[in-house]
Amino acid sequence: MIIEFPLFGAGINYFPYEISVLRIFEPRYLLLIGDCIKNNNTFCVGNSIDTIGEVVSEVKILDHKDISNAEQVVVVECINLMKITNINLDDEYPKANCENVVDVGLPPTEEELLQLQNNIKRSMGIMLEQGLDIDLPTFEIDTSNRILKLWELTSKVPMNDEVRKSLLEEKEIIKRYEILNNYIKSINDMSF
Repeated sequence: MIIEFPLFGAGINYFPYEISVLRIFEPRYLLLIGDCIKNNNTFCVGNSIDTIGEVVSEVKILDHKDISNAEQVVVVECINLMKITNINLDDEYPKANCENVVDVGLPPTEEELLQLQNNIKRSMGIMLEQGLDIDLPTFEIDTSNRILKLWELTSKVPMNDEVRKSLLEEKEIIKRYEILNNYIKSINDMSF
């Protein structure tokens, strides 16, 4: 099913259940955010506003604050991944027709997820030792839905845009797990 969403070109995508803060100052995006707040609508955040086929993040607004009459801070949570099928730049702000990104394949086992979580904790320690200014994440162990748990773990890890993009674009769940697991292993191998 194709759904139209307002589209915010933020230069980043978010993983499902990832929470982030957007600073809004461009007039068209202030209007977009205002409409979404007023109508209690979601919108999509993507790397750009001109790439058909791009995977974008559908987000809901958790909180917002006016900093001035020309700037807002908006706290958002990613609730879904969508793929752009068409873009309209002729309205007051960009809009995109999107379809759901559907995961395929089998998820990792509970044991694999718990091992990945332990490896992520170790890699975060290594990143801290190397001077990366990050907060250690809090993990809530709930493996009742292993696909969601994989996204939760993914959202806890600082990574470059290339790794982030490959995770977002991978539809096969076990391959997504392997990408994240290999990335974490590469960090942990740096400590030796």
